[in-house]
Amino acid sequence: MKKKLGIILGIILLISLFIGGKKYMDKKAVEKSYQDGIELIQNYVTDYLVKNYEGIEKIEWQGVGVEWRNSPTFGSSILGNYVNSYVKVFVSNKTFVTIEYRLNDETEYNDDLKKYVLTEYLNPTNIDSALEMELRSTIGKANTKDKLDFENIKKSSKGSSKADVVYNITVHELTY
Repeated sequence: MKKKLGIILGIILLISLFIGGKKYMDKKAVEKSYQDGIELIQNYVTDYLVKNYEGIEKIEWQGVGVEWRNSPTFGSSILGNYVNSYVKVFVSNKTFVTIEYRLNDETEYNDDLKKYVLTEYLNPTNIDSALEMELRSTIGKANTKDKLDFENIKKSSKGSSKADVVYNITVHELTY
């Protein structure tokens, strides 16, 4: 009797390990696809800013933020998870503007290719618009010295080839 019970418990344990391992591997695969999509955004936006704006000292990406929209009862959300990445565009050591990019706005998942691809929404006009909007908002709250620093950033074919760039595709859970 004890031998039968041991075998049954062993089988249950193995099945539980397989199910748990499968869920873990599925989550890691989803995280990898999110990282690949955000990496596309980071590369495109960074390349555009460095080539088309002067006065940028540093571009620093803040990783891949994920809000897992799962329910223990119903499973994954039909709306999908919320995935974003923030970029800090520095005009001096301490003065920067922050812009948010969302995976679902700038990319779409291509089922044939099994990966994220950039959409038409992520284009130079929209990058310019987002930067200008965030600059206006940040300048409105800034002190006089910081306002002067922000005057250094302007659209120019000179670009900012000497800008330091910090890419980051580390996944972190969004908390509010």
